[in-house]
Order: sequence, then C-alpha cells, then structure tokens
Amino acid sequence: MYFLTGVTEHYGVPILDVDMVIGSLENALASTGGFCVGRSYVVGHQRLSGLGYCFSASLPPLLATAASEALRLIEVDPERVIKLQQYSKCIHKELQVAFKGSNFSLRGVDISPMKHIIYNGERNMMDQKLDELVNKASLYVVLE
Repeated sequence: MYFLTGVTEHYGVPILDVDMVIGSLENALASTGGFCVGRSYVVGHQRLSGLGYCFSASLPPLLATAASEALRLIEVDPERVIKLQQYSKCIHKELQVAFKGSNFSLRGVDISPMKHIIYNGERNMMDQKLDELVNKASLYVVLE
C-alpha cells in the first residue's frame, strides 16, 4: 500500500510527540531551501545555534513559485506521487538485482525516489566507477 503522508504518519508517531519537523524543498519540489517547525524552545535553539545565512535569506520569487506550484500539483493530483512510489519501488528492486555480487549496495526505503548507493570497495575505484555510472545516466550524486 502506498501513502501520501509524512514520516510521522507513515510510522504512526503522533505529531505531538515530535519536537521538530524539518523538510526540504529541493529535489522533489524542484526548488531550494527548506523549513523547520516545532516547539518554540527547540526552534529557537536551532535558530540561535545555526548558521546565520540559514535564517536570514528568503527564497527568490521564482523558486518560491516553483515550490508552491509543485505542492499544488501534488495536492490536485495525488496519483503522481503514487506513480512515483511505484516507479521507485521497481527501480529499487532492479538496483538490488544489478548490485548483487558487486561492491555496490543499496540503502533506503523502496518507495523513496532517492536511492542511497554505497560503494564498499577502494576509494579510487569508487571515483572511477562513479564517473562511469554518472556518464551513462543522468544522476544526481552527492559524495560524503
């Protein structure tokens, strides 16, 4: 079964048991930035302890409009998210098969479109393999 919920609803955690909820407008909403909401003492601590630019800059109008429109599309056509979850599950399964017996492993939730691919070999080999993989397909890659 597929859900159009946040992580608290997905795992059955009452929202009042959560001190802070954070979200990103990047990737899925084709924008940038994010948000944090929660109990005032926690958010206040976050604001005081975080880097200044995080809380002093607003989104450019074009990016705010893009995020708002993406949310509107999801709201009026929730089937889009269900299809994305189905496609993500298929890709997850195919990646698991493709990585079997290799130095690559896959982590994360199968219905999530974001796939965490771990290379368990030598670092210089990882860089070479990653370059090959990125050149073959259009991928968004973050190195840690």
